[in-house]
Order: sequence, then C-alpha cells, then structure tokens
Amino acid sequence: MSTQATLSKPSTVIALKGGMFTLTTVQLLGCNIEELSEELDEKIMQAPNFFQYAPIILDLQRLKTQTDSLDLALIIHTLKSKKLIPIGVRGASKAIKEAAIHIGLAIFPEEKVITNKKRLSNEDPALSEHTTQGSLQRASETAPTESTTPGSSTRLITQPVRSGQQIYAQGGDLIVLASVSHGAELLADGHIHVYGSMRGRALAGVLGDKDAMIFCRSLEAELISIAGQYRLSEDLKETCWKQPACIQLQDGRLNIRSV
Repeated sequence: MSTQATLSKPSTVIALKGGMFTLTTVQLLGCNIEELSEELDEKIMQAPNFFQYAPIILDLQRLKTQTDSLDLALIIHTLKSKKLIPIGVRGASKAIKEAAIHIGLAIFPEEKVITNKKRLSNEDPALSEHTTQGSLQRASETAPTESTTPGSSTRLITQPVRSGQQIYAQGGDLIVLASVSHGAELLADGHIHVYGSMRGRALAGVLGDKDAMIFCRSLEAELISIAGQYRLSEDLKETCWKQPACIQLQDGRLNIRSV
C-alpha cells in the first residue's frame, strides 16, 4: 500500500452515540402460548400500523415463577409471527437470561419506579438513559425554541413541535405553548401540558410516576401514556376527541375527561 493511500484512509468508519428510543414492552403474566397469541392478535387489530415491525422488550418481572416450562424460544417465535421484533428481555431469572443471550437477545435492566419526582434531582444521571414502556429519545437537533425555569426542571416549548421531533423533559414537566404535529413525540418524567392541538404521541411519567398527568386544549393524539399505561387514537376517538382534556391514572387505568 502506498503512503498516499495510507494517508487518505479514513481514521474510523463508525461513531458510537448514546440515545433514548421508543420501545414497546410486552409484559408476560402467564406462559400459555395460545392465550398469548390470541391477546396479541386483539392488541394488533386495534392499531396494526403501530405494532407492525415494532421493537419489543419481553418483560418477565410479574411472572410468579420462571421455570423450565417457560419456552422462551417459542414465545419469541410467536412474537415474530405477529410481525413484532423482539430485541431483549427484562426481569428474567439467570437461566432465562442465559437462554436469551443464546438466541441473540439483549438483557435490559429491571424497571425503576419513581414515585416522588422531587427525588429525581438526587438520582444517578444514568437514569436519563433508562428505557421504559413508552418511549425516550432526546430532542432533535432542530428542536423548537424553548426555555427552562430557573431552579426547576420544567421545560417550556414556545413554537410548534413538527413531525419527527422528539422533546423530553427530564426530571420535570413539559409545557408546549403551541400545537404538536402528527409524528411528533412528547416525553416527560412529570406532567405534560399542551396549549394547542396535541397530535403525535404524549408520554408522561416515563420513569414510572403514576401521579403524572396530561393536559391539552385539543386531544388528537396517536398515542397517550402515563407510567407505561397507554391508549391509542382508536380508543381516544370514543372519548374527548378534539376537545380539551385531562388524562390521569386511576386504579391502574387511564382516565380521560373533558375540562
């Protein structure tokens, strides 16, 4: 190889970057494959475009026992047959983790539930990389004009949030003074307020705060979520569609009411 060729060769062909991305969690409550298949079909029928080729985390934390009877390979095959893409497991026993690694799945940390938002300022900064049932990704480089309130973690967005943009209020509330477009995504560890039409996705309490709420002037969202509990647009159209709305968790279910 000539000296000139050596000098012109790029020093690297990859760049490693951290990020927080949208991932859907399938929480397994039983090991019956037929029941799993039927319930997946029901969910997918509600919003086929949302689930098609979606990356999936298989959450095993609520299984009472994880014995040899749990056929992880068959479960993964069932997910793939529904055009879901399983990428990893969470809350698994040591044996299940070894089986997951053997078939090429990642191991995700167990979910950390934060019940008091005031604690967030004292938490490890690594929590900003935590992946939840909803979605997390840092705001795009072309984020709307914004400001923060001195001494707080509130994030204020003053311009419309366009399709493809993702805004995350880490450790606090997110306030948007304009409309949110289809394909945009709002995330907050606390509450979300939208003083305009709220389209796209809105996920509050993404680190597990069940007291988080969502407020908007016009509910037109593709998906809303609080602490991992979500509803899709098909369900929302039966409630307060295109009306001012308040969304909160009550008894583990999303309650949507006009305001």
